[in-house]
Amino acid sequence: MSPAPASSRIIAQRRWRVEAAEREAVGRLRQTLGASDVREDLRDSLAELLAIRSTLAPDAVQRFLDPRDRTLHAPELLPDAAGLIARLRAAGEAGEPVLVVGDFDADGLTGAAIMIRALRAIGAIAEGYIPNRESDGHGIPEGALAAAQEDGVELILAVDCGTADRARVAEALDLGILVGIIDHHAVPSDPAKAAWLVNPNRPDATYPFPNLAGSGLAFKIAQGLLADHEERRALLGELSVLAMIGGVADMVPIADEFRVVVRSALKVLNGAGRTPAGVQALLASAGAEGPHRVEVVGFTLAPRINAAGRIGDARPALDLLTTDDPDEAAELSAQLEALNHERRDISREALDAARAALGADGLTTRDDARARIEPALIAVSGDWSPGVLGLVAGRLAEEFGRPALVANLSDPVTETSILRCSIRAPRGFSVAKALEAASARLIRHGGHDGAGGCTAASGEWEGLVTDLAAAFEGQGAQREPVLSVDLEPASGRRSLQSLATLVDYLSPTGVGNPDPLFLFRGVALTSVRLVGDGKHARLTLEIDGGRTDAIAFGRADAAGHEGSTIDLVARIVQRTYRGTEKIELHVVDLQTAEVNA
Repeated sequence: MSPAPASSRIIAQRRWRVEAAEREAVGRLRQTLGASDVREDLRDSLAELLAIRSTLAPDAVQRFLDPRDRTLHAPELLPDAAGLIARLRAAGEAGEPVLVVGDFDADGLTGAAIMIRALRAIGAIAEGYIPNRESDGHGIPEGALAAAQEDGVELILAVDCGTADRARVAEALDLGILVGIIDHHAVPSDPAKAAWLVNPNRPDATYPFPNLAGSGLAFKIAQGLLADHEERRALLGELSVLAMIGGVADMVPIADEFRVVVRSALKVLNGAGRTPAGVQALLASAGAEGPHRVEVVGFTLAPRINAAGRIGDARPALDLLTTDDPDEAAELSAQLEALNHERRDISREALDAARAALGADGLTTRDDARARIEPALIAVSGDWSPGVLGLVAGRLAEEFGRPALVANLSDPVTETSILRCSIRAPRGFSVAKALEAASARLIRHGGHDGAGGCTAASGEWEGLVTDLAAAFEGQGAQREPVLSVDLEPASGRRSLQSLATLVDYLSPTGVGNPDPLFLFRGVALTSVRLVGDGKHARLTLEIDGGRTDAIAFGRADAAGHEGSTIDLVARIVQRTYRGTEKIELHVVDLQTAEVNA
């Protein structure tokens, strides 16, 4: 590797800002932590982090830090939940068949699996029906009604879908089939007239934690169904694993009762309970080693569960999550593993093509017929699989720091061709509100703050981009490329082992309670090795006299700077590789050290 020119510098991609906690609040938190089991040398830093997260009240701090906290809200506080639970219990007592319809993503699949497992536990005959992304799209598919009729089912349970399915629910009622909906998507002014609509976004809802995803709401209904079951604790522990996967995949804040669910699920995954056979098989096929942390959902479990629905039929994923047969689970997990490899290849090709159309690859100019870059929106279309649109949109939203609309637009466009879109947005934007503002152009739409999707006639592309750009611009969320840093540890107090312990006090971390970002100044960069087709840099650093490994994704510009001094912002990552636990840094941004300027 040729060394970089002596005059060259590594340039930070964003402006760094170290968050300043209010001093009085930090002082009060220090007093609160004085009576805790927190290590004395870490109390000041933890007080800073809690203050930044606005966790201030002594009782809130105690609950936040207490791994034994099991506080869950009563499911009956959800609108229509009491009536639905009563009806499902009756179905269990009568051994009645119930058809559970779930969406084809990780949230919908785990939510459907939770209801199927809970219903079977109380004696009902529960089966699942998952729509096909290509032929059915989102919502309750027509085939579900035909299947219910054929099997004599008089009750359909829709999970993570159905709130806006007015026509399909009305059709079911005409056929004598009752529909219960368990959903978290935005509630339109005229929602489906289901017998029960369990949705915390209803105008009349007063549920204490309205942020649960479809799988989390299914878990709440299961909590009510199993209230007097003799194996209640073991069953809910098992179902908490599925609720964690669905919620984390759907970016639910790890706060309030979902934090309790995630803590329970991690204990189960790490041997303190009964993990569903399908989840065990997925971990084994992926070679994931414990102890498992929340990251295992985003990097291992959710991608494999999503893979089936993204590029084909999601049914194998539902079968995997509902089987108790280890041999069947192993066979199904092998299928999902192969599909996930295929999904990665397709996603990579689509992302490269989208960036090229936007002129963001450094090699091409923007294709104005297919791509637009607005102050509050990135929009690009192509002949890509609908199953990878959301993945591409998520990567573009992260790269450009604004909402991204990615569409499957066939070429040539005809009067009957359909536009399928996925939208992902950074924190501060609401995709659901933007879609509602553009609803006059849409055939169907749904979503929440961070993500959503819609379909429209292909001829609406230009108008839809214009309307969504205006809607997001009107929301006025911050788009300045600022990187917020939680702490800058003092030189001599930057032991990664101690900082990892500090992060553990905050766990489980995720959306709403992110891993803290640390600023390290004046770090010696001793070696750089490019990996991942030369796109990423694996670094060796010296911090306070100790050797540290780090990975900087997308920072090939670090190559050739061995022997220099750098400043970097990074998170602490703990993982197990070949039986050895390891602590390393995941670099978020870096630059040549200011002291050398």
